[in-house]
Amino acid sequence: MTLNKGIWGWNKSATVAHIISKSLTLLFVASIISLNSATSQETRSQEIGKKLTAIKLSENDVRIFVDGDFFAEYRSDYKGTPIVWPICAPNGSLATRAWPMIEDVDASVEKDNQMKNVLFNAVLAERNGVKDHPHHRSFWFNHGDVDRGDFWGGTPSKIRQTKFVSLEESEDKVILVTENAWFNDKTKSDVCKDVRRVTFSAGNINGKDVRIIDFSVEITPVKEKVVFGDTKEGSFGIRVPSPTAVTSKKINSKWGGSIVNDAGEKDGDTWSKRSKWVNYVGPAAKRLNDAELSAYIKDEKLEAPLATIGIAVLDGRNSLGERPWRHVRDYGLFASNPFGRHDFENNVKADGSQTLRKGETMFFNFRTIFHDGNLTNEEINAAFEEYDAEQNSGDVR
Repeated sequence: MTLNKGIWGWNKSATVAHIISKSLTLLFVASIISLNSATSQETRSQEIGKKLTAIKLSENDVRIFVDGDFFAEYRSDYKGTPIVWPICAPNGSLATRAWPMIEDVDASVEKDNQMKNVLFNAVLAERNGVKDHPHHRSFWFNHGDVDRGDFWGGTPSKIRQTKFVSLEESEDKVILVTENAWFNDKTKSDVCKDVRRVTFSAGNINGKDVRIIDFSVEITPVKEKVVFGDTKEGSFGIRVPSPTAVTSKKINSKWGGSIVNDAGEKDGDTWSKRSKWVNYVGPAAKRLNDAELSAYIKDEKLEAPLATIGIAVLDGRNSLGERPWRHVRDYGLFASNPFGRHDFENNVKADGSQTLRKGETMFFNFRTIFHDGNLTNEEINAAFEEYDAEQNSGDVR
C-alpha cells in the first residue's frame, strides 16, 4: 500500500407512537402528509432532464433534489459522525435503513410537505425491521481503530464538522465540501482531520434512471503520526433497508435480496473479497403518497407494500492501496475497508494497519449508484469503466 502525498446512540424513548400519536385521526394524518401533485413521482418532468438543486437547512446541513424530487440529505452530525440520510432511489423508495435515525425524528412537525412524506415513509420502511447495530447510520465514513480510538462503534470518539467549505450547484450536480476533526476519546485530543467532498448527480444507464453519490475524503494527521489499525470495523459504510438484506427472508418470506460482485461471487461469498464493485439488490418499502400513506401510518399492523432498490458501490482508482476488502454482510451492512487484512485474510500474522505521518495524507473515493434493482452486471461493469476513465482524466477526485 502507498500513501498519497499532498495537502490537502440511540434514543429508546422515541417510538413510532411518538412520531404519530394513536389519537390522530385518519383525516388529520392525511392532512399533514398530503403533497402537491407536482411533487409526486408520476409527475416528474422528463423534458428538462435531471436537474440537481440544493437547499441549505442550516449552516451545516443540506437537502438535495432531482427535478424537484427529494434525493438525499447531508447531515453534518448524527451522534458523532457526518452521514447522508435519508436517501431515495429513483423510484422514490428509501434506499438505506431508516433506523435508528427515524427514532429521533418527529415527522409530524416537519414543515416541508415533501420531506414530511419522506419521513412518514421512513417510518413504514422499517416497520418490523431489524434493530441491530445502531452505529450503522445509513451512509457514512469512519474507522474502528484510529490510535486505538473507535470511531466506528458509536463510542465517545467523534468526528465533528469544523468548517462548511463550499456548496456548489450546477445544472447536473450538487457538490459540497466540508472539513472535519477526529476527536479521539482515548487521547482526549484531535488526532487527524479530513476534507470530504460529496457530489450528488443523476442520470440514466441504458434508459434506466440512476442517482449517484460520489464520496471522497482526504485525511491528514494533526500530530507527528497517527495509526489506522487493522480491523474489519470500517470504513466507508452503507446499511441497506431491512427488507433488502439477504437474511431478512427468514423474518418475512416477501423480503430478502441478493449480493454480487464483479467476479460473479454472490451473497456471503462476497464478504472479505477485494472487488471493483459490489451490487446489493432487493425489496424495499414502496414510496406511498396521500390517502394510501395515511391508511398505512394509521394502522400499525400493516406492512408496507414493496418495490425494488439496488445499490452498487464502485471503488475509486485514487484510493489508498489496492482494491478494498468488502465488509459486505448478508444481514445488511455494506462496507468497504482497506485496513482489515487480519480479519479478511484470516491471518493472525497479517497487519493491514497504516501509519500516517505529518505531511502525508490518505485519500479514498467511491461512487455509489442507487438504482431500481434493474442494472445488469454488464451495465455496472460499464459504469465502473466510465468512473475509472473519469478519474484517469482528472474529472473526478
